[in-house]
Amino acid sequence: MFGITYSTWNSVCEMYLNLKPGTQKAYLQWFPFTRFTSEDKCRIISQNFFDEYIKTGSFILFPYAMYQSENYLQKSDGSFRDSSLISPILYLVLQSIGKEIFDQYTPQRPGNISVYYAGNYAYMRPKYKQDYDDFFKDLNASIDEYQYFIKSDITNFFANICIDTLIRQIDTICNMQSPHFSQVQLSLYKELLAYCGNGRFPLVENSIASSFLATVVYLDSIDTRLHKYISENISIITNFRIVRYVDDMYILMSTDKPIGYLHEAYNEIRNEYSSILKEYGLALNTKKCCLKETREINAELKKSLYDEFFNGQKHDIEELFQGALLRFLNDLSIELLLDSIDIEGYNALIQKHFSSNDIEFTAGEVFNYFVYENDLELQSAPVVNAIIEILEQSISFISLDSKRLTVMIMKTKNARAIKAFLNQLFRKNREGKWNSYDTTIAIAYLIQSEFRHIDLLSILSTRVPALHEYYYSNCAASAMYCLASSQRNALRKAIANDSKAHYLYFMHLCEMRRANYLAAFAYFKNCFDRITADLDFSNRSDPKQKKPNYKRFYSESTIVDFYKSINNSEPIIRTAHKLRNANPLSHSSSELLDHANTSEELCTIIDNLMSLLLDYIRFNN
Repeated sequence: MFGITYSTWNSVCEMYLNLKPGTQKAYLQWFPFTRFTSEDKCRIISQNFFDEYIKTGSFILFPYAMYQSENYLQKSDGSFRDSSLISPILYLVLQSIGKEIFDQYTPQRPGNISVYYAGNYAYMRPKYKQDYDDFFKDLNASIDEYQYFIKSDITNFFANICIDTLIRQIDTICNMQSPHFSQVQLSLYKELLAYCGNGRFPLVENSIASSFLATVVYLDSIDTRLHKYISENISIITNFRIVRYVDDMYILMSTDKPIGYLHEAYNEIRNEYSSILKEYGLALNTKKCCLKETREINAELKKSLYDEFFNGQKHDIEELFQGALLRFLNDLSIELLLDSIDIEGYNALIQKHFSSNDIEFTAGEVFNYFVYENDLELQSAPVVNAIIEILEQSISFISLDSKRLTVMIMKTKNARAIKAFLNQLFRKNREGKWNSYDTTIAIAYLIQSEFRHIDLLSILSTRVPALHEYYYSNCAASAMYCLASSQRNALRKAIANDSKAHYLYFMHLCEMRRANYLAAFAYFKNCFDRITADLDFSNRSDPKQKKPNYKRFYSESTIVDFYKSINNSEPIIRTAHKLRNANPLSHSSSELLDHANTSEELCTIIDNLMSLLLDYIRFNN
């Protein structure tokens, strides 16, 4: 259905399922992979599973396999990213589609533009670190060759990507010489991306597909046009190249003139880049743009390493920043007492205690080391006591950096610290002051504890039901149970060879996600009629009938007769048939335009028809 080959499916599944458990447990999107048994892994990678669920697209028939909701990912400024959380099956399908496009897409950028994204399909690397390191090395290797650089950034990059424009770019490039993707396939890709992103381009945690499509594909024409403009119009520049990591772009350049003569060219390049971006629905983040000498590039982009050579001698981070964690916590405690801490002040404290001008560390990366890697220091008595003292004041500061600070508290392994932390979280819930930051804190705690806290899960079920549903279907046990329904598997077998039924069902899901209920009903009613013909064919033993008789089941009376053994089926079918004939998307009478049907009525009809299908299967199997 989605044009995924078995070799792609196999390689994508192995890439994620073979990640170390510690890595999988660090992220909510990857956590479900820790629940897969060895038998589950063998099954999902098998040719048989691929043929039954992925090749046909039958996974779409299982509600939990099509799970999508909001995720809670914070930016460094404390705000939330517009991110999605999807089921493990849907996640693997999305990554596989990205790989299929990667295999066919040939970037049109000139050779002196280097592009890196989070992960790497060429080497089947699911994590970003190696490719970010390669990006950094590429920039550093150019410092001696070029005198100056322009740095730029795009505002809310993923959220503003136009899926229509992206699909048009894929169509133009991949089908240039010979057709690799049909228009139906491209339409399905478009709909799946919108489904995963709840109507927008999907920003999914640790998704190679999202990063590749956004960076390599969407920005391809933009980079090419900007390169052409600089080559043809900026004569003061004698040589240049472009290095990009996702939406961060560096233009490295040489000229015979001092930097004071480059400001006009800088403004012209920036304005042209901004104008091109506007055509693609994107905007330049002018606050993050700059023109500097290449010797200053490390002030803009520092290397994330956990040890460093300093004055010819190798030093560990804890040696270079001895006592920094305790000093940071003490200063944080003072700020909390003065009630003066905010995100800017918090980041300033990190910068104060974990930065150095002499080595290539970002303060954030040094802090990451103390949170994620240095358990001994986190569990030392002075640090633990400082954390307890802060927690007994308030946990409000945790919202400034929910994931790292929660992990830090958990890694103390101190019962008093963890109890103080949880007590304040429960108090916020009792007082009705729970917000999205508390949800983020709860998620971080539950991941670290492997979801072993019934009371916190209970709060989550009330405050954020969608997240609790994700836990229940994917983290409490193996996500493979989402495919266990005997009735839906019987339905899967009945329509296994009917690609049109799969298409109609999928489109009904997409329209439901968009709350386009008239369109959702139109697709589902047509799907219902088709599946009824498939069920009729699968239960017949007439050797003369070689395929389902779809035209026969256009008739209302034929469908009523088919389901007559099921109680109350006739009024459901007659109501649905009447609505279909009045639906402007199905019939020229368009009588529904004059009616005041509610979305609830249309959704109820869809649910009733689905129940009819499953009841028929249950009674006949």
